[in-house]
Amino acid sequence: MEDVVAWDAGREGQLLDDEAKQAECVEVDFGDDDVAPADDDEDEDIGGDEEIGVVPENDIYSDEETGPKVDDAVAKVHHKDSVLSVAICPTDRRIVLTGGQDDVAVLWAIEEKTGGLVCSERCRLTGHTDSVVQVAFSNDGAYAATASYDGVAKIWSASDGSLVQTLEGPSKEIEFILWHPKGHAILAGSNDTMAWMWWAPTGKLMQIFAGHAGGVSCACWGLGGKLVVTGSEDKGVIVWNPRAGSPQQHFREVHEAPIISICSHPESPIVVTGAEDATAKVLQIETGKMLAPLPGHIDSVEAVAFSNSEANQVLLMASGSMDGKVIVWDGKTFEQRCILQDHVEQGGIVKFKWLPGPVYGNWMCTCSTDRTVRIFNALAGQCLRTLKGHSETVMDLDLSLGEASGGPQLVVASASEDNSCRIFVVALWTAGQLPEASGTVASTAFGAGYGAQVAAANVQLQLPSPAVQATLLEGPPAASPSASPGGSATPSASPGVPRDPSLESPQNLPV
Repeated sequence: MEDVVAWDAGREGQLLDDEAKQAECVEVDFGDDDVAPADDDEDEDIGGDEEIGVVPENDIYSDEETGPKVDDAVAKVHHKDSVLSVAICPTDRRIVLTGGQDDVAVLWAIEEKTGGLVCSERCRLTGHTDSVVQVAFSNDGAYAATASYDGVAKIWSASDGSLVQTLEGPSKEIEFILWHPKGHAILAGSNDTMAWMWWAPTGKLMQIFAGHAGGVSCACWGLGGKLVVTGSEDKGVIVWNPRAGSPQQHFREVHEAPIISICSHPESPIVVTGAEDATAKVLQIETGKMLAPLPGHIDSVEAVAFSNSEANQVLLMASGSMDGKVIVWDGKTFEQRCILQDHVEQGGIVKFKWLPGPVYGNWMCTCSTDRTVRIFNALAGQCLRTLKGHSETVMDLDLSLGEASGGPQLVVASASEDNSCRIFVVALWTAGQLPEASGTVASTAFGAGYGAQVAAANVQLQLPSPAVQATLLEGPPAASPSASPGGSATPSASPGVPRDPSLESPQNLPV
């Protein structure tokens, strides 16, 4: 195995980009006998849209019993079928991309109109022949990518929605796409047992990673983009050299069931996997050893990820499961810190995403089969807000943290099986100047002039106690947190935190 040397993300990322532009690329010949994957959406209709054996809730409860419908969203858009994926442009949070089971992706613009905020359609991205299962923007916001069960990924201009490239090669459904953190290389995992990497601007195939015995279900970039790490339905993990396309480590039978989630440590050669066997595991990708199992779940581990903590802050890692629990682990020792159980007995965790640092790097958003999106302070073990409005499972979410009306503001976009994408806007109090009691957000402007419109939506954030507020940046003392009966763990308090100067600077406004 090659030695893994210190990684300069910016320099190595640029070298990878330059090599991709100049290097010869693999050519794949498609014969006349090659057949595109069948559209899974065209299954025989065996009884309309209703589930067999399931009695609709409205047939059991009256409107009075179920109560009025609560919708915390400030804007929403619809597809003709389930919305499977959503992404917010990292350089302009007024641009949102959705992909649906109706085989279409749409670029939306969030605008101010009389009476509130609206999402207007900028352009419809057509050409896929099966469900668009994932959408994603490149990290510089220049390109938008769509991946489909038709076995094709497409690259679009984020500015005008024009088609840039169609990326072909996989013979079966594409399960995911993943942009390189520093460049325009894009990775896709397919049910054809391989992962594929292209140079997006030109559409040239850079590498095929072949070695799994089952579909490639998840992947991450190791060591800041120097390595590719793939997880598979074959229960194994392979660490790849992206330039040579060769495996550096092969973990066989890591789990007892297919691997469905994976994440990379922000600095160390470590990845964490989650699987359908209800376990997560910590792997050392240089030595090929399994460092630790992470038990505690009783259903499939759908999501794993490290927090966006700064170097001097507590690093967390979380695992989210269909059992409704999010287990929060210490990102260095992998000891359990607390369990977030607010979704338990309500629904399973489909996905979660950590907020950007530095102040809110240990906060997260979750989406669930219980039709809600929730905001947690994972370091304090407390649910701060439940965002409602969807009527079916929330399949995906993305978020953007910026500043408006003099304070930090979180924008969450969610995708649901109810055929809608909803936009939620929540004002966050800045560390060091937190109110003493819970209250209603007076103004949560999405941008200049948006404050009154969003405030009218009555978006509220339940503030934690003063002791918990102090844990925004600094973790609690070394003593383990104690779990409360409701499932939220409350560690002891630590000193307060200073106001983050970056949130005060006008040039950091995302809109």
